Amino acid sequence: MRWRKLAAGIAIGIALLAIAGLIGWQLLFNFFIRSYYETTYEPRWVTMADVAPAPSAWMLADIPWIAADGPLCQSTSLQMIAAQHGNVQPRPAIDWLMSFTYGFTIMPGSNDLLPFGLDPEVGLRNAAPYLGLQRQYYVTDDADAFVALARSFIAQGYPVRVALDMGTLYGSTEFIGHSDVLIGYDEESFYLYETVCLPPAPCQPGQHPAGDQGLKVNTQQLLAAITSQARTFQYPWRYSLTIFTPTAPATDLRPVWRQLAQTMLDTNQYGPPTGVAALEQWVDEIEKGRVASAQIQYTVPLAARLRRENADFLRDHFAAEPAIVQAASYLAEAAASYEQAAAATEPTQIAALLRRAAAAERAFGEAIRAYVP
Repeated sequence: MRWRKLAAGIAIGIALLAIAGLIGWQLLFNFFIRSYYETTYEPRWVTMADVAPAPSAWMLADIPWIAADGPLCQSTSLQMIAAQHGNVQPRPAIDWLMSFTYGFTIMPGSNDLLPFGLDPEVGLRNAAPYLGLQRQYYVTDDADAFVALARSFIAQGYPVRVALDMGTLYGSTEFIGHSDVLIGYDEESFYLYETVCLPPAPCQPGQHPAGDQGLKVNTQQLLAAITSQARTFQYPWRYSLTIFTPTAPATDLRPVWRQLAQTMLDTNQYGPPTGVAALEQWVDEIEKGRVASAQIQYTVPLAARLRRENADFLRDHFAAEPAIVQAASYLAEAAASYEQAAAATEPTQIAALLRRAAAAERAFGEAIRAYVP
């Protein structure tokens, strides 16, 4: 399914695209990729000696299960965890704090465009303080230490967010980079809240009350899914998990706006373009007949949906800020152009509408940059 390829693209492309710009020589790839992860992800290495003991079984009963109907696993993960702490937010609010559903990325070596612009791990790190949370990212090469640590955190009341291969988790051969939330365990299994209920996940999109059992997954299958993601991403570790602990909420929104403008307007100097430049390059490829119709038919409606959601959120949440309301109108213009492009059939017409959308996206980024220099 098309969404699976997009999910894998988000997982690999956004995280590695920032790294690609650093790579001038192939022999330096491993050095730079390790440096990026160790600097940006802020990992905390753990061993069995660091883990507090936990009961043989535990289940959290104070976190709602929210499952999206599209590739929005990262912000949905944080949305659920924030809600557990009493901070109930619509998903577009989390997307905004993360700069997640803003900007674009072109997958290196392909013409696949993603309407997402920032490495989700960076987005989670940036967004958490505004939700009164602090992100803590733990890594290990020891499977037993990972299992013990995940159980220990759950028993202490913390949902455990994990990055994994959704395909491996549910028995598919296709890699699907993904994010899920562990909410319980027993001696042989973990229980998780699936963030995207589309195949191969055996669930339906929607919201379930706190206390739902979620999906039961065998511990060995979970470990295999996590290591599959680690291999594909070339993490310098085999297992990772994230928890979010309470902290005093951040209130200075200027870093959020600056990151948003950067996500929209800045591009990768040495690697494939990002932001609006990525969309403009993609349109060039459409005009040359190098983009598959299936890619257009999937990406353009998704971009329309996300930009419409973003525009509505910004206009509603910042109704007292004329500059933000005006900026949101540019996203609404972009969404309208995407909607028209999704209904068009002629490549030249599609390209013209997408160029109009790109101009509106750029106007949005410039308006945000002017709002917070």
